[in-house]
Amino acid sequence: MLNKEIKPVDRPVQRARPRFGIGIRAVEVDVLVRASEARARYNLSGADHCVAVMDTGINAKHVDFKDRIVAQVNFTNDNGGDKKNADDKHGHGTNVAGIIAANKDHIGIAPRANIIAVKILDNSGEGPFEWINNGLEWILKNRVPHNISVVCMSLGGSQNFQDDAILGDDEIKKKIGTLNSLDVAVVIAAGNDFYTHESEEGMAYPAITRECVSVGAVYDNVEGAFSYLSGAVAFSTAPDRITPFSQRLHPTTSEFCRTDIFAPGAPVTSSGINGEHGESTQHGTSQAAPVVCGAILLLQEFYRRACGNLPGVSELVKWLRASGISIHDGDDEKDNVQNTEKNYIRLDVMRACGHIQRQLEVSELFANDKSP
Repeated sequence: MLNKEIKPVDRPVQRARPRFGIGIRAVEVDVLVRASEARARYNLSGADHCVAVMDTGINAKHVDFKDRIVAQVNFTNDNGGDKKNADDKHGHGTNVAGIIAANKDHIGIAPRANIIAVKILDNSGEGPFEWINNGLEWILKNRVPHNISVVCMSLGGSQNFQDDAILGDDEIKKKIGTLNSLDVAVVIAAGNDFYTHESEEGMAYPAITRECVSVGAVYDNVEGAFSYLSGAVAFSTAPDRITPFSQRLHPTTSEFCRTDIFAPGAPVTSSGINGEHGESTQHGTSQAAPVVCGAILLLQEFYRRACGNLPGVSELVKWLRASGISIHDGDDEKDNVQNTEKNYIRLDVMRACGHIQRQLEVSELFANDKSP
């Protein structure tokens, strides 16, 4: 059932408003989730933490990543089969990595975090599930020397599951569970086939895995109308409207395999593959997932500074949900899908940091911390 190819879970846009100009700037989703505000208030940057980006690779020559790509590993046949060359000729992985940790032309959510490029999608943007499994195995073996605390998986199949019991004794699910038990957060895009599946709640594989942090997508601004190749259409857009392509799964439908958090995912301008200053704009739950990856890196940094260790993944998810912004699917969405009329939770990094601080103060673990 799962023996098929994987791909990035975003879809090309048929119609979009152009975005002009480059230069030093935060990825525009930063404003909605208040990431820069949290970085300034709590003195956070993602420094001394590392994210493994499992994707089409990364443009390692881009100024946004200078001196912070600490390793590359390639499980595809691209780049002459060189296992240490994860160069990206597709663009998806570079855009995703920039959202997390760009720090020059663009400013990502966690701009000083280290990055590992794990190329498990080829330059066409596809690959077998075996490559995901191999990538996760490599991360498990190398997480300690590289200090990997977050894994970003902006990819998936085209399924629409409501529970992970259907996966059985799946190797990828088991490895995600092992990383979870080691306090490594595996963040996975929920999928972009809500329209395709006739507005039925659910998520793609492997986002349906309960041990991961699953992420749906909202718009972050008034951007006009968009039509997607899947057939989904947003007739108009505004902050906190769920994108018509984003798969979603409410706790009342699946208590343990719900969509954990929503974040801005369309359109997102970030790093690109065209040279040292390349730029790209993409749409998808693929772009929402790295926003959450960056936020988790900041929260891990905050917690570790106070306590000396990483928080558990379940604790992170609890804090993200407890501090998030409630959004209603169907209050102001203008699209061609059947909205669920249920409330979901959207990421707010500033509120998440404040929530953790209060938790630490209550437990008296924060008393000796001298950080601002």
